[in-house]
Amino acid sequence: MSKMSTVARFHALLWGVFSLGGFIAAFFLPILIYINNIAYPLGLWPVTSQDPTRLLVINQTVSTLFVFAAVGGSLFHGIFRLSATLAELGLKKQEAKITALGYAIIAVGLLALGYYLWVLSPNIIPGLAPPWSK
Repeated sequence: MSKMSTVARFHALLWGVFSLGGFIAAFFLPILIYINNIAYPLGLWPVTSQDPTRLLVINQTVSTLFVFAAVGGSLFHGIFRLSATLAELGLKKQEAKITALGYAIIAVGLLALGYYLWVLSPNIIPGLAPPWSK
């Protein structure tokens, strides 16, 4: 019984993170899409003539965390939704493998995103700047 309640709690925690990822995707992703795909190409970006993608993450900790949360939350939500859908489509026997593959994709995606943002904004983590920025 104790093992079942632990599994049930972990499953509920994962569904909570899935829900949070959907919430983040629903609110933050449209903002990023507007800035990068509508406002900048149409000349509605009033701040500067620079590319807003670089402007969002260079030397601005809050914006870098915003981009990480938006993309990371969307990634987790999408992969979790895909693995649940594949299990419902008749791949129930491979559900454990699909879930493991999904978590691997999430981990690699978050690491790649973190590295990309770190390269764009090397001072995001004080004292841990990449060697090429010195």
